[in-house]
Amino acid sequence: MEPLLGASDGNDGEVLDAVNLVAEAIAALGITVTDTQGHPLPGVTDTVAVLAMLQQYRQQLVRRGRMEDAVGLGDLAKRIAGLK
Repeated sequence: MEPLLGASDGNDGEVLDAVNLVAEAIAALGITVTDTQGHPLPGVTDTVAVLAMLQQYRQQLVRRGRMEDAVGLGDLAKRIAGLK
């Protein structure tokens, strides 16, 4: 997540580079995006994988009482979703 957090104030190119770095890390760690039943979803794009990871991270922040941080990352998620 560090590349995303560091690039959140950057331009779209920096954010897109960070998305690619995080997606590579997700793949290298063997993390898969699953459905509600735990089955891996086929054909998940880098952006979708990163957004899923970001959502999980935001949920953990909320559980720890860090609502403001979670809201800020929600803004980042919207920005990532809008990138082409």
